[in-house]
Amino acid sequence: MPAHEKDLGILLYIDDHPSMYEEFGWIYKSWIHSGVWRRSDLIVVCHPKAYDRLPGDDPGVIKIAAEPISREGRWKGYHFINSIACVSGPHTAHLAGQYKWLLRTDADVFLTRHLAGFRPNFPVLGRGRYAENQEVWDKMTAFCEAHGVAHQRSFGCGSSILAESSLVLFFLERQTYWCERLLEHFDAHGEGRWPGWFKGVITLYAGEIAANENHNAFLRYSYQRILDLESYVVGHIDEFTLHIHAIHTDDYFSKSKFRHGDYEHIATASLDTSKVNQYAHWIAATPLGDIKSAAEYPY
Repeated sequence: MPAHEKDLGILLYIDDHPSMYEEFGWIYKSWIHSGVWRRSDLIVVCHPKAYDRLPGDDPGVIKIAAEPISREGRWKGYHFINSIACVSGPHTAHLAGQYKWLLRTDADVFLTRHLAGFRPNFPVLGRGRYAENQEVWDKMTAFCEAHGVAHQRSFGCGSSILAESSLVLFFLERQTYWCERLLEHFDAHGEGRWPGWFKGVITLYAGEIAANENHNAFLRYSYQRILDLESYVVGHIDEFTLHIHAIHTDDYFSKSKFRHGDYEHIATASLDTSKVNQYAHWIAATPLGDIKSAAEYPY
């Protein structure tokens, strides 16, 4: 396929860890099964040790090696920062000229066929479950006020973002900046406690601030709470279901329970892939070779 027909870049980070290799398998298999591969590339910024463990013979998988930010210094041990800060910078700046749209996402997601031809006029945001109580709302607005940001009370803007490529790269720059300011805040005031105001979700708070401080660009005209549909949803995959996120949950489908083998008694042939949670399970459990064969994938 000519390069110019690949108008969407799906941008993610993969660290050198078994769970991340497994999660890459999920997005990769769903990218193939859904047909999203026909007009997009997976742009995988990865730990240098992960480079050779990811597909090397697939022209749709573009690999960029980058050391994890969490390796040392102020961010040591906080691995979530890698999915934001490691995909922002000079090594990804060229993407604005290569793809009209970018989707910045985590690896533990399942793409659906509705994303294959979806190219939005406005930014598409996710369904963040990190800001669902008054304490978080109050702390967030107070933090923003202290830093000169007019928060527009758009809470829970989500993890992922799909928009024109230059907007996504700008968003990531601002999100990384706010990660730094939030780290300073929590280092000074304590880490808090989930599900209240909590240091453990700095990257999500930072995305919300980046969206609110640039309200006209990201929120005034946007599609909100679309991406990151929870993997435990029991309903069918409708046309708004572009992207399913394997969030932390005890409900089916749970990625932790899947890893513990709790679903091994369920035959993949019995799963109804028109349902959100069963589709996630089917993608996770089905071997890559079977998915490639069924999709007649050429690579």
